[in-house]
Amino acid sequence: MDWLLTTGLSATADAWGAHAGLGEDVDRLRSVLSRVHALVERGEQWRFTNPGIADLLTQLKDAAYDAEDLADELATNEKQSSQRLFPSVRSFLRGLVTGAADRARGVRSRLEYASTDLERAIAALDAPGKATARRTLRETSSFIGRPVVLGRDREREDVVYNDQRVHDHFDLRMWVCLPEWLDVTLATKEIIESASKGAAAQPGLVNLDSLQVVVRDLVRSKRFLLVLDNAWCEDSLELQTLIAPLKYGHPGSAILVTSRSCKVADAAGASELVCLDGLPEEAYWELFEQYAFDDEDPAGHPELVAIGKRIAHKLKGSPLAAKTVGGALSSDMTAKHWSTVMENGLWELEQGAGGILPALRLSYQYLPAHLKQCFTFCAVFPKGHIFSKETLIDMWVAEGFISPQENFGNKCLKELLIRSFFQQHMFSDLCYVMHDLISDLAQSLSIDECFCLTDEKCLPKIPPTVRHLSVCTKHLELGKFVELGRYTKLRSLLIFGMFGQELSYSLDNLLNKLSNIRLLVLRGCVIKELPRNIGNLKLLRYLDVSYTKIQWLPDSICQLSSLQILNVLNVPLKNHPKGLTRLANLRKCYTNEPITSVMSNISNLTSLESSSVFEIPKGQGHRIAELKDMTQLTEILHVTNLENIVKHDALKAKMNTKAHLHRLIMEWSSSHVGDAEFSEAERSKASMIIESLEPHSNLASLKLKYYSGIQTPSWLQAGTLCCLSELSLSNCPFLTEVTSLPSSLRRLHIIRCINLRNLDECLQPQSLQGINEIIVMNCSKLGLLPVERFGGFASLHILEIQNCPELPPTRRLTLPPSTKELLMRSCGYVDASLPSCLHNLPSLLNLSLNKCPNLLSLPAEIVSQLQSLQGMYIDNCSSLQSLGGLHCLSSLINLHIVNCPRLTDLDPSMFLDISEGQGLQRLECLTISTTSLLSLMMRSSVPTLKTLVLYQSTDSVIVHDPRNKLCQCFPSLQELLFQDCGNLLALPEELHTLSSLQFLRIFNCPMIQSLPLKGLPVSLRTLSFEKCHPLLEEQLKKLKFSYNTA
Repeated sequence: MDWLLTTGLSATADAWGAHAGLGEDVDRLRSVLSRVHALVERGEQWRFTNPGIADLLTQLKDAAYDAEDLADELATNEKQSSQRLFPSVRSFLRGLVTGAADRARGVRSRLEYASTDLERAIAALDAPGKATARRTLRETSSFIGRPVVLGRDREREDVVYNDQRVHDHFDLRMWVCLPEWLDVTLATKEIIESASKGAAAQPGLVNLDSLQVVVRDLVRSKRFLLVLDNAWCEDSLELQTLIAPLKYGHPGSAILVTSRSCKVADAAGASELVCLDGLPEEAYWELFEQYAFDDEDPAGHPELVAIGKRIAHKLKGSPLAAKTVGGALSSDMTAKHWSTVMENGLWELEQGAGGILPALRLSYQYLPAHLKQCFTFCAVFPKGHIFSKETLIDMWVAEGFISPQENFGNKCLKELLIRSFFQQHMFSDLCYVMHDLISDLAQSLSIDECFCLTDEKCLPKIPPTVRHLSVCTKHLELGKFVELGRYTKLRSLLIFGMFGQELSYSLDNLLNKLSNIRLLVLRGCVIKELPRNIGNLKLLRYLDVSYTKIQWLPDSICQLSSLQILNVLNVPLKNHPKGLTRLANLRKCYTNEPITSVMSNISNLTSLESSSVFEIPKGQGHRIAELKDMTQLTEILHVTNLENIVKHDALKAKMNTKAHLHRLIMEWSSSHVGDAEFSEAERSKASMIIESLEPHSNLASLKLKYYSGIQTPSWLQAGTLCCLSELSLSNCPFLTEVTSLPSSLRRLHIIRCINLRNLDECLQPQSLQGINEIIVMNCSKLGLLPVERFGGFASLHILEIQNCPELPPTRRLTLPPSTKELLMRSCGYVDASLPSCLHNLPSLLNLSLNKCPNLLSLPAEIVSQLQSLQGMYIDNCSSLQSLGGLHCLSSLINLHIVNCPRLTDLDPSMFLDISEGQGLQRLECLTISTTSLLSLMMRSSVPTLKTLVLYQSTDSVIVHDPRNKLCQCFPSLQELLFQDCGNLLALPEELHTLSSLQFLRIFNCPMIQSLPLKGLPVSLRTLSFEKCHPLLEEQLKKLKFSYNTA
C-alpha cells in the first residue's frame, strides 16, 4: 500500500487539518499508517493458511481505504478552496470539512485496533514452536507419478529427462529442485549429491570453493545434463556463481532451468527459451479424464463426459488444473456436483497445498506491493477480456496504484507479462489477455475488494467491502442497478453490459450515493444525457463515456478537479463546456476532434500528457503560446497549419521545455505550399518559425511535412538532438540539400522533396554509425546520393531508393552484410550496380527490383548466396535476360516475376526435386506474367504453394504436359488469380481438380468466354470477377448462389 503512504496524507490535507483543527489527528493518523504497509506485507504471508489472519487483514485494508478516502477528500477540498471562489462557496467548503474531525478520529481508531489485532495474531503465530510463515515450495524430483507423456511430442524432442535417448546421449544426469531463496553453497551440495547418486558431500566441506572443486572434478570431461527445477532467483551473479564449475564439462553438455519467470531465464543467460503453452485439446482431455474419472469408466457416464469436456475447455490446457479440478470432480460422480463445479470459479474449490491456486499464489507473493495491486484490480474484468495497454495503465494511475511518471506503467505491465500474469494478444502488440486460471487467481486474492457481476443471481454475493465493481450482464433490472448505490465505498464502477437499456435516469439516482468513485466506465452504454450530479464526484479521476449517444456534456463536469482521464471518443457531441480548461489535473483527453477545437484555451492544462493534434486556426497564430507550460506532454504532438503563426509568437511555445515528448510532427498546409504565388518572404518566414520551434534534446522522432524552407533548421545539426532516432522530411518542395544530421539517427525518410539535389554531406558512415533504415522516394532532382559509402553503414537493415531518376552512373552502390531489405525502383543509374552489389548479403530477406532498365542478369553465383531470402520481387526490368540460382533459395516464400520481356534464361531446376529437400521448398506465393514459367513449374509438384497469380500475361494459352495433372502439381493451392491477361483464351481444363482451392479471381480477361467443361472445384468458397467477356460473366453470375461472389 505504498500509494497510501505517499499520496494519502498530502501537504494539502495537512493544510486543511490546520484550518479545521485536525492537526493532531492527522499526525496520529500518519503515525498509524506508517506501520500499515509492513504489516500488510507480513499478513500476506499468512492469509492463505490462517483464516483468522485473512479476516483481520481485510479489516485493516478496509480501514486503510477509508483513511485514504478521507485524505483525498481533504486534499480536494483544500485545492478547491485555494482557488479564487466567492466567499459563500469557501464557507460552504469549510463547512463540509468541519465534521471531518470525528471522521479522522474514527478512521484512526479503526486503523489502530485493526493493526494491533493483526500484530498480535502474527506474533502468536511467529512464537517459538509455532509454524513459520515462510513460503514452502513443493519439492520435485526426476521421478514422475504418471509415466505417460501426453501432448508434448514437440517438447519431448527437445529434452525429456527420463527419455532413453537422453540416457544414451549424456554421461551424467543431475536433477536439483532449487529452494525459494537460492543458497549457492546448499545448491552446490545438492548438485554433488545428485551427481553422486545419493552420496552426500564430505561432511567437512563447508567452504564454497572446496565444494565447487568437487563439482568441477565430477563433470570434467563428461557430457552432462543438469536440471535446475523451479528456479525463482533473478540475481544473475548468484546463478552464474552456481554454474561456474560446470563450465569444465565436455562440449555438448546442457543446463535446463525451469521457471515461471522470463527474468530467471535472462539472469541464467539462457541461449534458448522453450515456452510451455497449454496442452492440445485432445491430449488434455485424455489427461483430464484420468483425474476426473479415476477408476470409473467414462463410457458409463455420458452426461458427465459432456459436462467434463466443457470444464476441460475452460481450463485452457493446464495440467495442474486438470489435477486440481479433476480431483474435485472425482469425489462426487453426480451431474449436479459436476455442474456446480463448472458454474463456479476455480477459486471457489477447496484445494490442498498441491492444488493449482496455491501454486499460482507463490508467483503472486513474489510481486512488489504496487504490482500486487495492479494485478488484483484486474479481477474486476470478466474472463476473456481484452486489455488495451494504454487503457489499463490509465486505470492503474487513476486508482493511485502507480505513479504517472513517464514509462513507469509500461514497465509495470511488462513485468507482469514476463511473470506470465498476462499474455500478448495474438493480433495486437498493444493488447493483452489473461489466462482464465490467472483470472481465477486474481478473484481469489481480491474477494473482498473486487467483484464482476455476470448474472443478477450473483447480487447477494457482492461483499459489503467491495471497492471495484463491474456489471457484465445484459439482464439486470434498472431497479437492481440503482440498488448498487448501497455499496457506498465503491471506487470503480465499470458497465460492460446493459447495452439495450437507457441508463440516464438510473445513473442520476445511482451517482447520488457514490461519492468515493474514482473510476467510471460507461463505454457503449445507452446514455443520451450525462447527469448533472456527475460534478459532485469530486474524487473522480477517470471518466469514459465513449461510444455513447451523449450530445451535450453538462457544465458540472468542469467541477471534476481531480479528473485525469476523459474519453469522449465516438460521441456525437454538439458542445464542449467552456470550463473544461479548469481541469488542471487532466492528463489525457480522447476526442474525435483536435483538442484546440474542443477547448478555447488549453494553456491551463499543464498536466496534459497527450495532445495528438494541435491545430492553429487562421488568424489565431498566437495560440501556439498555449503550449508554453504544457511540459508533461509525453507521447505525440502534431502541430498543424504552422503557416498561421506570427513568426515572433513561435518562441512563446517553448518547445525546448517538453522534456518528455517522444514524437513531434510539424505540418504546414499543403494548399499553402502549393500556391503559385508563394514568395521568398514566406519561405524565409517558414525558416524563422522552425528555428524558433527547436524541440528538447530528448525528442526521439521528428517529422516535417510541407515545410517550405530551403534548408533544414540549424538545430538538426549533429550534437543538438542527441536522442533523435527517427527523422522524416516529406513534401518539402523548396528544400535543396540536407547538410548535417544527428549522430543518434536510426531511421531517415526523405519523401517527395522535389527540389532536393544533394544528400552527399549528411550521409557519412562515420557520423551515422547506428543508422539502420534509409528511404529516399520521389525526389526527382536528386543528383548527389553517396551510394558508394552505404557499405560503411554497418547497422543498415533497410534501403529503399524510389523514383529518383537523376542519380548518375559515376557512383556504384555498395551494401553492408547487415542489409535485410533492398528496394530499387526507377533510381537512375544506381541499378547499374546490380548484380555486384548483392555480394555478401547473408541477412537479406526481401529483394525488390522495379523499373531497373540497366539490370541485365542475376547470375547463379550471386543469387545462390542469398540463403536467407524470403521474398524476391522483380517487375518491369526491361533488359533482364537471365535469372539463375533460384533452386538454392530454400527460404524463399514469395516470388514475383512480372513484365520482364527479355527474360528467357531462367533456372530450370528451381521446382525440381522439392520432395528430396532441394529447390524452392517453402514457396507459398508466386506471381508471374509468362505461362512458360507456369509450364516449368508443372513438371513437378510444388506442395507448399498456396497462392498463384497470372498477371499481365500476353500469352494466349497455358501449355503444360498433359501427363502432369494440376491437382498433383498444386496440391495445396488455395488462391488462384488471373488478372489483366488480355490474350488468354481459356482457363485450365483441369481447374475442377484443385481440391484445396478456396478463392478464384478473374479480372480483365476479356477473351475467356466460358468456364472449363467440368466446372470449378467443390472446395471453392469465394468467386470474384470483373471486366470479363459477357458470356463468361453470365455464366459466373449463375453461380452466385453457390459461392460468395464479388
